[in-house]
Amino acid sequence: MAELLSQAHELTLLTPRPAAGLPPPPADAPYRVETYEIRRGAGFVAGFGRALGRRLPLQSALFYQPDLGRRLRELAPAADLGILQLVRLALHLEDFGGTPLLVDLIDSLSLSFARRAAVDRPWRRPFLRFEARLLARGERRLAERAARVLVVCERDRQSLTEALPPELAAKVVVAPLAPPERRPEAPSPERSDGAGPLLAMTGNLGYFVNADSVTWWLAEVWPTLRRARPDVRVVVAGDRPGAAVRHAVAAAGARLIESPPDLRAVLAEATVALAPMRCGAGVPVKILEAWSAGLPVVASRWAAAGTSGRPEEDFRVVGQQPSEWVEAILDLLDRPAERQRLADAGRRRLASDYSLAEVGRRLEDTVLKAISPN
Repeated sequence: MAELLSQAHELTLLTPRPAAGLPPPPADAPYRVETYEIRRGAGFVAGFGRALGRRLPLQSALFYQPDLGRRLRELAPAADLGILQLVRLALHLEDFGGTPLLVDLIDSLSLSFARRAAVDRPWRRPFLRFEARLLARGERRLAERAARVLVVCERDRQSLTEALPPELAAKVVVAPLAPPERRPEAPSPERSDGAGPLLAMTGNLGYFVNADSVTWWLAEVWPTLRRARPDVRVVVAGDRPGAAVRHAVAAAGARLIESPPDLRAVLAEATVALAPMRCGAGVPVKILEAWSAGLPVVASRWAAAGTSGRPEEDFRVVGQQPSEWVEAILDLLDRPAERQRLADAGRRRLASDYSLAEVGRRLEDTVLKAISPN
């Protein structure tokens, strides 16, 4: 966002002061950089009391920083527009004073937590539902103050607007994510190295949404698929895999690539990309990455709904029944031409809906309307 906005606006980025040993903000950035001091213990204690008193999300206490509030009060009066990113910063809403405000939620965390409560461990579910209600309250509080509210996909916009009165719902707009920077050539639909087809699951494996999708798919879908096609292989690639993911991968006889230095190289070897998420919010970037790599995608309905793609046109979309996954994957593995058709369609969707030009156009339109809503 900062790079795109700085092309047409004088932009100041307020960011945490780098910890000792970390590099300073880039001197050649096309925007001004200001910093604030993080005080973890004191900030959390003060933030927790404020979050409880204002009935805002408990996790916002983790992001409350007195020095951030001080710097916002110094800088905001001179700005034509303030941009607050994420509902987790709701405790700093008042620090913008009377400056027009654009809230960039990115995704709806209330939706994410409510959805997670349906699949996480039973003992966690009451807390997740409670925090989802507080997140919804925080999202509404931000919408009341903001001139415009941004999210990255239509599914999240609909979830937010259903919980808001019409005058607030009208403020919520979609500005999609920018695509991956580079696009390698599409892999050949026919492998020439003698190995069997390779299915790829990627993402931040320390993130519950991805860890849940990997462990669920390997436990529920993979045994049946492996019996039907013993030559099929599975690779799981990403950062921060926890014990549950490691165990699931090992038990399934799949391959784990932790923190791959080049994810594109992993995808270039794959035959089909999988996105079996059961929860989460925002855009599943793994689908954009697969489209960029020229891979056909099989996605859950929930994952697909986070994109602008059309089922059966841009990817194969299936429900949560393991038999649906097995049937869809076997069908694609047996039809190279269909795999290529989906791969080509995914690349076209990426180019049309997620290009830098399209993202920049929507973002600029939203900024101008936030500055002059009338």
